[in-house]
Amino acid sequence: MQCLDPLYAPLTGLNFIEASAGTGKTYTITALYLRLVIEEAIPVNRILVVTYTNAATKELRDRIRTRLAQIRRAFQRGRADMNDAFSQRMLDCLPDHDLVIRRLTNAIRGFDEAAIFTIHGFCKRVLGDNAFESGLSFDTELLADTSDLLQEIVDDFWRREFYPASPLIVQYFLDKQYSPEQLLNDIRQHLGKPYLELSTPEGNIEGAVLEQNFVTAYQQARQLWQEHRATIESLLLQAPGLNRKVYGLKYIPGWLNAMDRYLTAEIPKLELFDKFDRFTISKLEAKTSVNKGKTAPQHPFFNACETLQTACHILADYCRHQIPVKLLAYCNTELTLRKRRQQIQSYDDLLLNLRDALQHSRQGAILAETLRHRYAAALIDEFQDTDPVQYDIFRSIYAGTGKPIFLVGDPKQAIYSFRGANFENILRFTER
Repeated sequence: MQCLDPLYAPLTGLNFIEASAGTGKTYTITALYLRLVIEEAIPVNRILVVTYTNAATKELRDRIRTRLAQIRRAFQRGRADMNDAFSQRMLDCLPDHDLVIRRLTNAIRGFDEAAIFTIHGFCKRVLGDNAFESGLSFDTELLADTSDLLQEIVDDFWRREFYPASPLIVQYFLDKQYSPEQLLNDIRQHLGKPYLELSTPEGNIEGAVLEQNFVTAYQQARQLWQEHRATIESLLLQAPGLNRKVYGLKYIPGWLNAMDRYLTAEIPKLELFDKFDRFTISKLEAKTSVNKGKTAPQHPFFNACETLQTACHILADYCRHQIPVKLLAYCNTELTLRKRRQQIQSYDDLLLNLRDALQHSRQGAILAETLRHRYAAALIDEFQDTDPVQYDIFRSIYAGTGKPIFLVGDPKQAIYSFRGANFENILRFTER
């Protein structure tokens, strides 16, 4: 990491600039842009500037246009404004003022064609101008909001997944107040991100196996309860070593009634009642005064409750995680198929389609060469929020070319700042 002076930074190769808010990030981008125009004689329509919101795009465009005019006036007068140290340093470093003025004048005259885009605007422009190389249909329509199409897909998933499901599973999701709308909200932020690795806590174990384990454990516990309820009640009320602050005599009758209701339900519930753990052998042993020579009350029912609790938690965790994961995979597949049939694409598709066109199509190398020729330099703003798809696009175009590429961002504002983000971590994330 080196302290940056935008006046002397090499205008070649790949450069990472870490700039926090308030430390002159826009000033740095503007200064580098000016140098590309003045020193490298690159026309404004061949300097690619990419940021991530329309507001930021407008601000950069306005700032760069204003700065071009300011520094041209400085060269025309032969002196800079009192507080414009950068322009004065440029005046001192560049003796051929007439050449600089001509280049700045051409830049200002042609600035309406400046290549300053949002990331989605850039991808849309490239895909539209290079439909043959990208392999996309010329008639593809951009759909700004895919909510209706997504809801249709989720509704289909709901019917496919839950209509043939067991009553136990259906009841669990109904008790949790799940709906197609809720499921869509759970996965929406993860859609269109093929670099995500999908996994569930139980790996490749089939849900049917976990459900059978739970049902078997429930039936064993219920049979023991029906046959030995009185004995179990007596053990809990009379065991001399139990901690009565936890196993208070006034609470036990209520727990017994709750167990009556739970083990006589027509459909077993994956939601255990409060204090169910008081019937498990591990809880009983933990709350027995063994240092006084006492032993926890023993009964097969307490072991059966331990098994039932474990099976219940495993199956519930599986349902909570597996259904959204399955839905996400289903949506990613179906959304691609349905958009292709309807010849539409979303904003996420703009990035994915350009990345795939560059990396996986037969014309990818030609497209990359075309873009390198069209944009001789690039300034990528808000790089801290660049995901692997976006990074792959610029890497495919510029990696190893020696062209001046500047990636500018504030890691403290990164969407993965909880990792202690810096450019090393960001690159590690994008390179995976």
